[in-house]
Amino acid sequence: MNLDHPRILDALVVGGGPAGLSAATWLGRYRRSTLVVDAGHQRNLPADRAHGLLGRDPTTPEELLTDARAGLEQYPQVMLCHGTVTGLHHGEDGLFRAVVDGADVAAKRVVLATGMRDRFPEIAGFHSHYGTDVFHCPACDGYNAREQAVIVLGAGDELPAYAAELLDWAAVVRVITGTDGGPVDDAQRAVLDGHGIDVVDGVPEALVGPPGSLQGVRLTGGELVEGDKVFFSYAHDPSNDLARQLGCQLDHEGRIAVNEFQLTSIDGVYAAGDITAGLQLVAIAIGKGTAAGVACGTSLRGNPASNAAPTPAPPTRWFTAG
Repeated sequence: MNLDHPRILDALVVGGGPAGLSAATWLGRYRRSTLVVDAGHQRNLPADRAHGLLGRDPTTPEELLTDARAGLEQYPQVMLCHGTVTGLHHGEDGLFRAVVDGADVAAKRVVLATGMRDRFPEIAGFHSHYGTDVFHCPACDGYNAREQAVIVLGAGDELPAYAAELLDWAAVVRVITGTDGGPVDDAQRAVLDGHGIDVVDGVPEALVGPPGSLQGVRLTGGELVEGDKVFFSYAHDPSNDLARQLGCQLDHEGRIAVNEFQLTSIDGVYAAGDITAGLQLVAIAIGKGTAAGVACGTSLRGNPASNAAPTPAPPTRWFTAG
């Protein structure tokens, strides 16, 4: 891979979603030479719309990313490339060394915005409906299920709370038990019953109806469980391989632990977006990316920056790590 960038970058941003692009925007505003490596696996790309973004509610995920990438063009120090970072370590010289599609890249700082991966239900018609009337995030898409019948597919200890959250909008919530993630136990059934949530025993086989006009979920026995929307929650796996390679501290769910400036346990490494703890919303990811970009850019005070940047100011006490 031929990368046209300075020999040593100020910052490497891994991930080109809302968090990574937000961090890169602010690194550009601090005139730090920055490479954004985007594998193109943004979590919300299948969604028809992204909601709740101030000033652009709704928009499509693709429009949001396209506009953010276009915005980076005003910052000549920032380069965006499509690729994958397969290796990342902290060298003895203090630089971070990455392998980007076989090419070696060196940077003084790293921002990890590698996101999460949702485990999908194995049910016929899923991918044609996903993002239209099948969703994983109640906060993101629950409003569009208001006064409708919602079917929940999922498993795990948090299933009752996940299903109950949808009662903020839905007229009816039904849980189908026979998923590939384990049965709904008696204690969970009691909680669901207390919320007035129906529990249907059966194995979901297929989504019925065209995308946008869902009729419900057909079980393996042929029964149709009627519903207008489907929400699912099986497992959400952090994309933390690079964080593990660097030795970043992770929480009990495998997400990267950060401080108020999005700084990880490794000096010079920042993290933002769904890979860190907290609400997993696009608006939150943008904010975390902003914090990471500003903190990362500010941490380079006193270090030689790109040729276009002014002579750096002396280090400050605010950001001393790295």
